[in-house]
Amino acid sequence: MKLNLYFILVLLQALILPGRVSAQGAAAAQDSLKYSYSTSISSPSTVSADRNGHVYFLDAKRNLVKVDSSGRAALTYSPAKGGRITSIDAWNPMKVLLFYEDRQEIVLLDRFLRPITSTDFSDYQELSGSIKAAALTSDDGFWLFNESNYTLSKLDTRLRRTVTETSLNLILDKARFDIRLLREYQNTVYLLDYNTGIFVFDNLGNYKKTIPVTGISQIGFQGNELYFVKDGKLNFLDIYTQKQHSIALPSTAKYTSAIVSSNRVYLFTPQQMQVYTWQ
Repeated sequence: MKLNLYFILVLLQALILPGRVSAQGAAAAQDSLKYSYSTSISSPSTVSADRNGHVYFLDAKRNLVKVDSSGRAALTYSPAKGGRITSIDAWNPMKVLLFYEDRQEIVLLDRFLRPITSTDFSDYQELSGSIKAAALTSDDGFWLFNESNYTLSKLDTRLRRTVTETSLNLILDKARFDIRLLREYQNTVYLLDYNTGIFVFDNLGNYKKTIPVTGISQIGFQGNELYFVKDGKLNFLDIYTQKQHSIALPSTAKYTSAIVSSNRVYLFTPQQMQVYTWQ
């Protein structure tokens, strides 16, 4: 009887005090982040990671830096042309995409950060307007968001034309949309709008749903989870089950984005990348 009463009390504590249990878990997770080093950056949102755990960011001089799996800088790319790299998509480690919004151009680099090819949108009449975001597709094309005509399109450079185009007139708030990022992951396309949330499409560009997370400029993926920084926490969302969990980040700085690898967490402030080991 005493044993049964003990289990009943434990069950009641778990039901009545979930916030306390959650807070203890968050504190334990925060304690598992051990500071390693910091380096200067020029943009906390122009960052990316490949599937091998390498991290890519722009240093203070706007050079592209590749950090190896040990957390140390391994390669640097200094662009020959002027212009600002707006977005990096490095998930395919053999092909790194650099998008220049001001030049309306994509540059592809190999795994040694050597230029492979470039694509100038002015060479494509059907891409007239302003491309705001770009990403690699799984079949070597490009996903593009055109803010002039509110479309999501897929460009096949081998065919030299767009092969799909989806109008976003019905889902975008034209008065206040602010597109920050475009990514394809596990045959799904994610378009991040700072003011509305994350628009989700299938690999044909068909709209599926909106994840209502606002006020974020960067998202990342690890396994079956999408993650982002918000309100001093690193938040994780399972892209299939929608289950969520989060960990509290160190309170020593205001972080705006993060990259998670198997053994490290890279936290970004407007001026720095801070590297923590993940235990």
